[in-house]
Amino acid sequence: MSSIGDVILTTPVIRQLRETFPDAQIDFLIRREFADVLRANPHISNLIEIDVRKKGALSLEKLRIRATGYDVILDLQGNLRSFWLRLFSGAKLVLKMRKNKVLRHLLVNYKINWYTKIYGNVPSVAEKYLRAAAPLGTDIRDTKTELHLSPEIRKATDTRWQNWRENGIHVLMAPGARHFTKRWLPENYAALIRRLHADFGWRTLLVGGPDERDICAEILAAGADCTENIAGELSLTETFGAISQTPLFISNDSGLMHAAAAFAVPQIAIFGSTTRELGFFPINPNAAIVENSGLNCRPCSHIGKATCPKGHFRCMREISPEMVLESVAQLAGSVQKQKNSSFPIEKSPFWGMENRTFFRYIYLRLNVEHNQHNLQKTESLRQYRTHISDAGNCKFTGGGGFPFS
Repeated sequence: MSSIGDVILTTPVIRQLRETFPDAQIDFLIRREFADVLRANPHISNLIEIDVRKKGALSLEKLRIRATGYDVILDLQGNLRSFWLRLFSGAKLVLKMRKNKVLRHLLVNYKINWYTKIYGNVPSVAEKYLRAAAPLGTDIRDTKTELHLSPEIRKATDTRWQNWRENGIHVLMAPGARHFTKRWLPENYAALIRRLHADFGWRTLLVGGPDERDICAEILAAGADCTENIAGELSLTETFGAISQTPLFISNDSGLMHAAAAFAVPQIAIFGSTTRELGFFPINPNAAIVENSGLNCRPCSHIGKATCPKGHFRCMREISPEMVLESVAQLAGSVQKQKNSSFPIEKSPFWGMENRTFFRYIYLRLNVEHNQHNLQKTESLRQYRTHISDAGNCKFTGGGGFPFS
């Protein structure tokens, strides 16, 4: 998989597997450079790091998988590399995600939308992951994502926000995105920052990775004088910590957008070339989407492009700062209404991380004696148990791989 967002969207599967199999060994395979994304996740037994740049690393991991004797492999990545890793793994059950490539191709290339005809609604990527794990008892309706932070990050976050509040910071903005067609214009971000300060007295912090510092610098150069650029100054987990306590988060369709959704903070998500049907809208009751829904050229890609194929970039250019500001006002009213009701805004206590291309595998080892009541939760699990009953005396084994796009 290729993004922070895809990793975060697998967390409902991890959580539900732990709830269903509390005594199981749940291992997760991930590229070493992205291991901090899930290092603090309490539902994972072993976080297995792999350096794919090291010669022979994949072959060694394949041998380890075979030697461990996983019962279930859940492959949510679904590419040739993950297929090769699970091939001849010895797992008694291998599950993988359906990527709906045909539906996606029809939508992106011919603007034929069959998602609602087949599903009845538009499934999120998180739901697709849960569908893959459904034979293990996952509930496809429980798509709440979560992130986990260490106590050290939490403490540092408290200190940062105490200082930021004293300086009038009320908004975090993440104007970056890997692909150009998913980025709102820097001059529009600058105009929005000025309006938020003029209308509400809110100052803004610009956040992101080292690669996004130049994008944030463009916003400052465009006249956003009531903001600061701290992109690249915080680690990914520190950035997640900052997002977790922000009163308002504004971003493009990006990994940090999904982080804000995991914390259920009030957020505005600006969508350009991508649409709801692709499954990446934030899963957050406190989110508002701003998009140019009147264009027949959207989506032009399922992940974004380096340039606008039509040359006009209307999907982003025609989203004005006033449109976003109106969504901010509406969201503020909605949030206040929830605060005054008997159903306060849910704020996830969980923390975690994700990033670009890396492996996502969850391996399960399930002891029948300790998990007998869990194995009988679904008819499908009973069928699998019967099917493999001759394979061993006391183990129902499973190995799984989660692709984090």
